[in-house]
Amino acid sequence: MKKITGWVKHWYRYKTDEPYIIAAAIIGALCLLGSISLDHKKRFYMYVLILILIAIWALFRSVTFKKNFVRQFVDENKFEGKNKGLDLGTGTGYALIKLARDTKLNKVYGVEDKYQYTIKRLEKNAYLENVKDRIEITTADIENLPFDDNEFDAITAISANGNQLSTPKRAVYKDIAFEIARVIADKGIIFMVNTPRMTKKYAVEFENKGLKVEYMHRRFERFFFLRAIKVSNK
Repeated sequence: MKKITGWVKHWYRYKTDEPYIIAAAIIGALCLLGSISLDHKKRFYMYVLILILIAIWALFRSVTFKKNFVRQFVDENKFEGKNKGLDLGTGTGYALIKLARDTKLNKVYGVEDKYQYTIKRLEKNAYLENVKDRIEITTADIENLPFDDNEFDAITAISANGNQLSTPKRAVYKDIAFEIARVIADKGIIFMVNTPRMTKKYAVEFENKGLKVEYMHRRFERFFFLRAIKVSNK
């Protein structure tokens, strides 16, 4: 029971990356239930179940599975004696707060990309997690980061539905990869979570810049349509 309440609390605090998919599936299921009750066409119950399963899949994908990748990365890298971390497209702040709370980084910067509007929720979560004094949040275009070369020891970039990191246009992801490679320190580590297709695109861009790409793995990653990579200098 404690695990379930903790999961619900986590969902409420950090929300989901895919609210429209979940809402559409639930509304569709309710509409079908209404139709079944009026027309007594019980064969449609199967479609109601499918829509409910889609909603649950989307919720677990964005709230649980994606966060587990972040947790694994932070647990494996404490960054002792390091100075700065950076989280791109930070949203409600899970990766940003995890870096600030559970690593030895002195300061963690969060860049909320130009398509997102969750700064207030992010600030509230930072306060609740007692890390507000260790983070700095800014809104910027992640294709043109307002930071110096080689400034960060750790960079996280977690894709969300509709943000710049998930944009498949080469001109966009190429610029983002360039900016990430520019601001990472010589011995820094980049961590990204995205769809398999987008992850491969970023991996190719980083390898073309002479960086080493290592795929991280978790069970059921194919089912949830996610891949994660760690990138560093060779």
